[in-house]
Amino acid sequence: MDDLFEYSDILNAPFQAFSGDWMVVKPHWHYFTEMVYLVKGNLFGEVEGKQFSMNPGDMVIFHPKQIHSFLDYPVKSSEMEKPLFYVIKFDDMILSNTTPGSPKLPRMLDNANHSENAMNLITAEELKYNPVMLFFQNCIWETHHKEFGYDIKVASMISLIITELIRIWFRRGFKFSTKSTFDQFSTKDFSVLEYIDKHSTENISIEFLASKCGMCYSNFAKQFKAQFGKTCKEYIEFVRICKADTLLLYTDKTLDYISQETGFTDSSHFIRTYKKIKGITPKQRRMSKS
Repeated sequence: MDDLFEYSDILNAPFQAFSGDWMVVKPHWHYFTEMVYLVKGNLFGEVEGKQFSMNPGDMVIFHPKQIHSFLDYPVKSSEMEKPLFYVIKFDDMILSNTTPGSPKLPRMLDNANHSENAMNLITAEELKYNPVMLFFQNCIWETHHKEFGYDIKVASMISLIITELIRIWFRRGFKFSTKSTFDQFSTKDFSVLEYIDKHSTENISIEFLASKCGMCYSNFAKQFKAQFGKTCKEYIEFVRICKADTLLLYTDKTLDYISQETGFTDSSHFIRTYKKIKGITPKQRRMSKS
């Protein structure tokens, strides 16, 4: 499986959204969720060894660690229209949950990943009463322009798409199970991801997180990396950098101020971590907006 990992496409932000027009993508897998909506043309793909065809208005979702690809169409024709599709890639941590006590969307997705009734392909017929294409278009626009609050809007629209998919899966016979690998990091009283998000500016003890999940440090570290594709330390840094981005883009605060506000020991630590994750310096990021 290691040879199939999409090393060149690790998410450097909680989400990515863009359009594409190619037909062939080699088999690969990754730790994030990916959704593809076909606008025109046709696509022929495979996920976990099962092949599928896409027509305009169809969409497909690839869960974390699922091996998937797009292949040459079996029957080629000179009249075949070049495909156009929209893509959204996201980390499950951005999914909102507005109703207290209701199942968490990330946990629902994890359940769906292991259910035969939660098929990867969703047809245009099933989506006809939901403006999914508009949600994809809005996500792409917001991601490109990055106006104030764009991250909130994109996360909300992705949550709307996922909510609609879960409704469709329920109609197909999908049944939500409370038993899930995600449960070890999220209960009704404590969620590791929510705790990290709320306390990211503080010195978070990984030993404390492990104890809240009823695990020893070594087992927690191993299970966290297997579930989320990052060590817990890397995940905390990732959350801090994502929050720092908003301050870089929409305020004129100094790097010293931003580093203190987002949980870094000093500006040097912030700059090193930012460059490690983003590939550019905070100053270059700020200048890219002007």
